[in-house]
Amino acid sequence: ILRYPQSGSGALDIRHCDLKRLEPQQWLNDTLIEFGLTLWLNELRGKDRLLADLVHIFSPFFYGKLSSGSIECGYECVSSWTSKVDIFAKRYLIVPINEKWDILLPTLDMR
Repeated sequence: ILRYPQSGSGALDIRHCDLKRLEPQQWLNDTLIEFGLTLWLNELRGKDRLLADLVHIFSPFFYGKLSSGSIECGYECVSSWTSKVDIFAKRYLIVPINEKWDILLPTLDMR
């Protein structure tokens, strides 16, 4: 139904089943959480590019992969997720966690 952003890497596909999650009495899924955070970061980039360049938002799927199985397996499963970005050059890291009925947005200040 929708691809955002329309081109480039990191584009998200919003499907009809995702839109149903926006109806009353429904829970947001990982795709919608990632869409909202991507939209927010792109809007921030339009207002304050320097600040936006200091932020890295992980996919909500990142924490699930990292925390599944053993420590070694967790790292191996996500080691390539940051291969194109230097997270140590970022000031803020946002790690969305969608656990059962809670959505957490821990933000690490790397100062």
